Amino acid sequence: MQESLVLEMLETGKTATWPADSGTQQGDEFVEKEVKGVPSTDRTKRMKERFMNAKCKMDMEAPIAYTKAWREYEGKPLYVRRGLSFKYMLEHLTPVIREDELITMSKTRYDRGATQVPQFATDFMISFLTQAEDQKEEAKLYSVEGGDEAHTVDEEGWTPVGQLFSIREEEVQPMLDVLDYWKTRCVENVSDDWMKTAFDGYEDYINAKKVGLFPGSGLHAGCDGRWIPAYDVALGGFNKVIEQCKENIAKTVVTTKEVADKVFFWQGCIYACEGAIAWANNYAKEARHLAETAEEPRKTELLEMAERLEHVPAEPARNFMEALQALWTAHILVMSDSLALGVSPGRWGKLLEPYYEKDLAEGKITKEQALEAMELIRIKCSTEEYITPSLWAAMASSNSFMNMAVGGLDPVTGQCTDNELEELILQAGINMPTPQPTLSILLSNKTSDSLALKAAECTKAGNGYPAWYNYEQMVEHNLWCYADENITLEDARNCALSGCVENGLAGTGHPIAHPAFYNEGKTIELALHEGVDPRTGIKVMEGIKPVKTYDDLWNNFVTLREHFMKVYMRYWNEVVACQRDIHPKIMGSILMHDCIENGRPVDNLGCRYNASVTLLDSGTVNVVNGLAAMKKLIWDDKKYTIDEFMDAMDHNFGFVLGAEKGNFSMLNQEIDPEKHMKYAQIHRDILNAPKFGNDDDYVDDIFVKVWQDYDRVTGSETTYNGYRWITAALSISAHGPHGRVTGATPDGRLAGVTLCDGILSASPGTDVNGPIALIRSGVKLDSTPFASVQLNMKFHPSAIRGDEGSKNFVEFIRSYFRMGGYHVQFNIVDSKMLRDAQDKPQNYRDLMVRVAGFSAYWNELGKPIQDEVIARTEYESL
Repeated sequence: MQESLVLEMLETGKTATWPADSGTQQGDEFVEKEVKGVPSTDRTKRMKERFMNAKCKMDMEAPIAYTKAWREYEGKPLYVRRGLSFKYMLEHLTPVIREDELITMSKTRYDRGATQVPQFATDFMISFLTQAEDQKEEAKLYSVEGGDEAHTVDEEGWTPVGQLFSIREEEVQPMLDVLDYWKTRCVENVSDDWMKTAFDGYEDYINAKKVGLFPGSGLHAGCDGRWIPAYDVALGGFNKVIEQCKENIAKTVVTTKEVADKVFFWQGCIYACEGAIAWANNYAKEARHLAETAEEPRKTELLEMAERLEHVPAEPARNFMEALQALWTAHILVMSDSLALGVSPGRWGKLLEPYYEKDLAEGKITKEQALEAMELIRIKCSTEEYITPSLWAAMASSNSFMNMAVGGLDPVTGQCTDNELEELILQAGINMPTPQPTLSILLSNKTSDSLALKAAECTKAGNGYPAWYNYEQMVEHNLWCYADENITLEDARNCALSGCVENGLAGTGHPIAHPAFYNEGKTIELALHEGVDPRTGIKVMEGIKPVKTYDDLWNNFVTLREHFMKVYMRYWNEVVACQRDIHPKIMGSILMHDCIENGRPVDNLGCRYNASVTLLDSGTVNVVNGLAAMKKLIWDDKKYTIDEFMDAMDHNFGFVLGAEKGNFSMLNQEIDPEKHMKYAQIHRDILNAPKFGNDDDYVDDIFVKVWQDYDRVTGSETTYNGYRWITAALSISAHGPHGRVTGATPDGRLAGVTLCDGILSASPGTDVNGPIALIRSGVKLDSTPFASVQLNMKFHPSAIRGDEGSKNFVEFIRSYFRMGGYHVQFNIVDSKMLRDAQDKPQNYRDLMVRVAGFSAYWNELGKPIQDEVIARTEYESL
């Protein structure tokens, strides 16, 4: 194997490239992206400009209204109370129709607005609003910057909320009153108080949070979501749902509590649907009001908008624009019902295609108008922000994880149904680079060349989307995962992405109420220190032996991991048990097939399929490379002793702690002159030891073994739905904060450096044999039992330039999928451009990059993630 490029990265600060002598990192000039898009109409140009200039603001109208109703309806059955309170909230939201928009309705009154759902968690928001010291300390450790223009509101009458948002000063006290009410009633505190005495693993869970094995405070503030609603229900109209619920109530004789709960649930759903229709009518009234003083053509646009809103979502959609409004209304309703991160449109192109083709044939819409509409939807999705504690903001980069997919096959026939509208969705992604929704292509062996090449063009625009998925592999996973629930082939085919990269069933699969990421890097650190965390001094587990052999190391690692994974899984089962009795989803259940029929919400086995709950992970490749290095250098080659390894790691391999100076990658790390020479050789040898991503069975076998053991543990536990936990191999941006709390690791990574992203992604600078070797390493792991297997790759724009480059790029992906690959996503960008963007952020306001299962504006990412993206190996050719 060629010598590791990490040492050169440490010394020169240059991104590693393959081939190593390509020369693209020489000089300061960078290569621009090949594909560049601009909004297709003056309208979308104006809307993009307003969005880019918008500030991130908090709007407390919704929680204040909901809490008022919740208190008034005290004593009502839970589902009835939920439905009535949701209805009241919707009816009392101020309808704000933004200039130029054709599709309307929003959770907040602002162009980039967030609200809060105190039913889940309150403590972090109280700390934010009162500027408490505990949140300031957490913000220092888990900084997500927040200094960019979007997150700096310099207006009189506004005050900061956490690191990213601001709030009107007059809303602070009313919101504190709301939080005071929910403080003893929210999911976080109710479950925490309950488990202090009822959960045997509570102390272990608390210690795991303190050392960084799990996320820390406010975990529950981001715990709900990741699913694909049944948007076809909205296309059919909510009056149909109301009628169905009334029929169910009329024919049901109440006997047991279970039967009574069904009636209460149906009644709650009626109230929620009535609230949704009333909300749309309020917007229709506002549209007519604005039309009174508007000039043409805006006057006509507003009147047409009002007509749409008076018809949908109450009645079935009749044309393309009504269908699009119905879909958007359903989407925003689900997000207003709960925390609901990762609520994903799925394959809207398939749902909208019949309306588009009909209107196109009748001359009611043009291709250009449809493209404009899809650009507008990108703006609508991106206006919806959310707020969480500093740690979760760092874990998720404050992304909402909406995912819109193209491709795949017809669920009934299994035939390709690629269509023109899907290509327009991709073109809208080129023209309107926004973080929401991210795009994905479900690449089948039947996918048309036209759609695949359009997806390649979109990828070359350098916004980090679409991500590419092996559709056949997704279907195979679904048939395996839901076999105990007798899933049909049709339902297994009807899938897309629920959130960032997780395989999800469209309209039939249980929402995954689970946000945590397990820190593998911290686990290997604890395994080497007899269960003691060097950073905090906390001993998390007894019985972890001093490491003398490789088997000792392996046994320590898997023992710690199994114990704390089980602690977390059992802890979360208890949390969801409390959540079911505090905030069951009502609108989220209406928009899922079978919940109305079963008389149960999605939270309580109302969905058709419920075996979808996953446990997530971060930093596995660092562990694998570390295990391989120690095995080879200590026990195989006997070149070093375990004590020499430990001494080198404890002294950070002779480097200064880069995190203290804001350096979170292996680029430009500063040498400690008093220590470096002592550890320079062992560090070099560690970095040159076998590394994952080079098609080397020595380390790849360890990789497979580590993941098989992880899957063994998840499969040994039962979820809150009564099925086995499913392994999900993804990291979003958890590798940033997890790296911050983890010391130097035996793969040669320095203390505080961001852990390796993704799951199949190589550690930056270690994949020296090129992209083919990387995917050959990855496919050695059978991904069938996994809900996701994430691979990030970075190519220089010149690597796939031109038509021939696009064709070769698509064939590269198809070859990977034929080998058994599940997923791959790309940054097509010159790393020198990213460095320039760090130095001159004012020149790169709309630059987007792929982080993990999502894309984000470069300027809005924390520096730990920026550094890690720059450091990723850059491939100069396929």
